[in-house]
Amino acid sequence: MAVTKIWAIKKTLGKAIKYILNPEKTQYVSSYACAPETADLEFELTLDENSRSGGVNKAYHMIQSFKPEEITPILAHGIGKQLLEQHLQGKYEYVLTTHVDKDHIHNHVIFCASSFVTHTKYNDCDKTYYQLRETSDTLCAEYGLSVIPPNQNKGKSYHEWQKDKQGDSWKSQLKEMIDMCIQTSKDFETFTASLQANGYEIKYGKHLAFRAEKQKRFTRGKTLGEAYTEENIKARIAGNSKLLVKKNKKINPTNQPLSVMVALDKNKKVLESKGYEQWAKIHNLKHGAKTLNLLQAYGIHSLEEWGEKKISHQEAMNLCTSEIKTIEKELAHVQAILKQLTIYADTKTSMSKTSKNKRKTPEYESATLLNKTAKKALQEAHITPSKQIKIELHHQVQILQKKQQQLYKEHKALKQTQRQYHIIEQNLMQLLKPTIKKSFDREQ
Repeated sequence: MAVTKIWAIKKTLGKAIKYILNPEKTQYVSSYACAPETADLEFELTLDENSRSGGVNKAYHMIQSFKPEEITPILAHGIGKQLLEQHLQGKYEYVLTTHVDKDHIHNHVIFCASSFVTHTKYNDCDKTYYQLRETSDTLCAEYGLSVIPPNQNKGKSYHEWQKDKQGDSWKSQLKEMIDMCIQTSKDFETFTASLQANGYEIKYGKHLAFRAEKQKRFTRGKTLGEAYTEENIKARIAGNSKLLVKKNKKINPTNQPLSVMVALDKNKKVLESKGYEQWAKIHNLKHGAKTLNLLQAYGIHSLEEWGEKKISHQEAMNLCTSEIKTIEKELAHVQAILKQLTIYADTKTSMSKTSKNKRKTPEYESATLLNKTAKKALQEAHITPSKQIKIELHHQVQILQKKQQQLYKEHKALKQTQRQYHIIEQNLMQLLKPTIKKSFDREQ
């Protein structure tokens, strides 16, 4: 199992890196796009170059702790490298060390807050933390290690975050309950009584607000959308179809996007509201017909053809994703070399211009150290510093970035198609419920 923690470093970057490199604690050390002994200086250079991205965070310190006696130091270090490769995607400089001074083996990682590839700051938020933790848990599971269930007292679990992303959050539940109560209420008083009967507390004032039984704070109706303000709720109850919602543009009803059909036998609102049931039946007829029309437009007339279409599309998605990862990895590698070329040239110029009586200053010592580590990195990459090689690498970056943008557009289009395929798949499950047919052709 592994526990992950992460926090920002605002001032003590040098001390933090010195701590994780402590030889009395550390058994393994790795770094990416920087040298461990000059990482703090290299981070500062990247931060200065990307100063337009703003923020006070210089780096992030992450700890990955494993269960005692469950893992070896070398495996822990390997898992740490895989975690960083997947999470940081070669865009951020980092130093990784594995400590063995305690009964539980643990990794320390310090990575730069700014990317030397995209020139943007790392987005430190709940979502990225849960992604980090999920990646760590997945890697542990792959190596047969146990995974600790997330502590309920420390925020949402990844599962809960994923549910929020899918639309099953408490806000979604509140909206669904309000919609149901509107459908079954004859006036606003009946609506509020119905909502309270279902466990929701209502607060009146300038803004109507709601709170579920286990919810700490009230949620204003307007934060759920314009349709959930007090004025519009009353209008919806009164049967006024013209809600006071600002619309940017009108959508042609005949050109509406494909929507998921309603499961009439399982939907709670269908069972409790005749009006909603009637709407759902009409909705299903429209989108069932649209689903069949789309399948015919794709040239699909059987379940076998539909299965082949899905497999073909998934293969295209996998290929595009693989190409994007390859381009990103290559781009990061070239930009890492360019970074070292720049450091080598700048420090060499700075050192040559420094007079002998100023060569004992901290600035000169830092420049000397950076120059040595940059020279070593270039030698390992078999690069001889020159203006010509720098021009060639810049040109290579431009070509890779152009390919990257083309692949991003292709991937976006494939994702949109995938979403439509997902809706088609759900609708087919509804359409084929009574009897499984091998053909989608309509009876003449």
